Amino acid sequence: MSKKAPEMNFQQHIADFLIREHKYGVLEQGDITDTEHFIAEDQLWAFLKATQTDTLRKLVDDYGRDARDEVFHALRNELAHTRLWMLLRHGLKVRGLEFRIYYPKPRSADRASTVIVAHNHPSGGLEPSPSDINITAMLKAAGAIVGIDLLDRIIFNRTAYFSFLEDGRL
Repeated sequence: MSKKAPEMNFQQHIADFLIREHKYGVLEQGDITDTEHFIAEDQLWAFLKATQTDTLRKLVDDYGRDARDEVFHALRNELAHTRLWMLLRHGLKVRGLEFRIYYPKPRSADRASTVIVAHNHPSGGLEPSPSDINITAMLKAAGAIVGIDLLDRIIFNRTAYFSFLEDGRL
């Protein structure tokens, strides 16, 4: 059995955290039906139906069964010249109708509400240094003042990681 690269272990740790703590969903490769833009069409369509029923109904009234095709055609065209983060922020226009393809959790002034801090220990040790512990406490205190929760502080090396959250130090 081959070992995962440290980056993959770290990414898996973050994914597990987001699934466990924030109830993020997981897409399987088969869910991604558009392999050019990597769009999971069924999930996005279900999201639009659940969150923007009235707007979608107007599109369906005008285009019937072709409404879904109109949405994905417009999305693919827009992705050809607009970065995804801009679409997430500003929405997608389809035949004069505006759709949001992402609803962030409400937060004040569009700022971060949580943060995960990570750094590596090239020497290989994972035990937090006194400086790591002190800085983590300062980050947590500073975040509390401005309303940004410190979700985790992670130290990783080439083969493993240390999580302040998992170790009960947050």
